[in-house]
Amino acid sequence: MRINLSSNTDILAVTPTLFGFVPTNSIVAILLDNIGDRRTVHVSARYDIVEPLDVAAQLANTLPLQQPNGDMRLVILIAITDPEHDKHAGDHLDAAQRHITARGASILKRLHTPAVDAGNTWTDVDTGDTGTTVDYRTSEVGLLMAVEHGRIVRATRDDIAAEFTPTEQAPAPDVDTESAEFSTQIVRDMATAFEDPTTLTPQLAANAGLLITANTTHRDALLIASTEHPQSGATVWTHLARQLRGRARIEALALAAACFYCSDDAVRAAIALEAARHTAADAGLPDTTLVTLLDTAVQAAVPPAKLRQVFAQLAAKPPTE
Repeated sequence: MRINLSSNTDILAVTPTLFGFVPTNSIVAILLDNIGDRRTVHVSARYDIVEPLDVAAQLANTLPLQQPNGDMRLVILIAITDPEHDKHAGDHLDAAQRHITARGASILKRLHTPAVDAGNTWTDVDTGDTGTTVDYRTSEVGLLMAVEHGRIVRATRDDIAAEFTPTEQAPAPDVDTESAEFSTQIVRDMATAFEDPTTLTPQLAANAGLLITANTTHRDALLIASTEHPQSGATVWTHLARQLRGRARIEALALAAACFYCSDDAVRAAIALEAARHTAADAGLPDTTLVTLLDTAVQAAVPPAKLRQVFAQLAAKPPTE
């Protein structure tokens, strides 16, 4: 999807859509690929304004500032802060610029606004230019994301995290994972659910939860199948993860993260992985290989298309049993 960012007002209007929630009291970095006369959003990142200044260095070290061809990406820095944080915001913008340029990247612009909803004054801190923010919900990109991708911007990041909160636990699995017939039927039923999430039942959730924890081969088969329908796959695995507990919940959250990332929703992917790690810590379990793989991909801003290629390569692996 092409996004028109012809002004500072457009940049601020797109910010909630990039994250899926309305950032407040935050330092935001938007990385742009710089290829010919085209500049497209590669990835975005944020941290809370109350963080110490050394977080700016961590941001610069984490951002994928170099393009595959060796050229450096352009960076837009934004401070979205209440007036009482203005001085601290300026310090963060200066520190972030210093660390990012030290790594060879260029800062395209630095903006400040107290909030990104309509009617606030934005300032270009380097030129002194000012303007007024617009309603992000009726902006071009906000409407495109809502209509074409069904994405609604949440009020806060916590509202997104609540989407992964456990609900009523699924019943016990009703068959034995050692049965080939059981495994085949569950894979088929889940494939149907990825095409039509309304077919997912609590009993299917329970059976699938048992399968993905007991059999890595079948888990990977479901990973491949669900990332072929990433938006509905994300819906299914999120719904399933909320009904599962322990290791099954961890695996389902990881699969949800994979689907979210493949559908270009890096924020929900990261939050799903956070929930998986918290579940593991609460249960005294180590992170799974899939959680670690996906976390590395998210932190490195690996292009979703590349991750889909990795999953496709899994399909070529012979069964291990």
